[in-house]
Amino acid sequence: MNDRLHMDPRFVELTDSQLQTIEDLLSNNEIATDEELVAFFVGEGIPEGIAEAAIGFRGQYLREIYQAGLTPIRAGSQARRYNPHKRQFVQV
Repeated sequence: MNDRLHMDPRFVELTDSQLQTIEDLLSNNEIATDEELVAFFVGEGIPEGIAEAAIGFRGQYLREIYQAGLTPIRAGSQARRYNPHKRQFVQV
């Protein structure tokens, strides 16, 4: 099975470590500016255009809790977010 089948195509060539870095900072860093995050991503070897594209997901990652591996970047339309009313992950 291709685990990157539904992945946003802009991110397919990134390593799992780079993807983890992006998703961790998008989810947990409310203080850094978008420009600071882009600079950090570039410093981690992520191409600038991809780093800038990642910032477009920042609001989603700050608002929602996603199931591991089924995030907007990694799973696209197959992403699963936590629904506190149902107490389970549901497809976005």
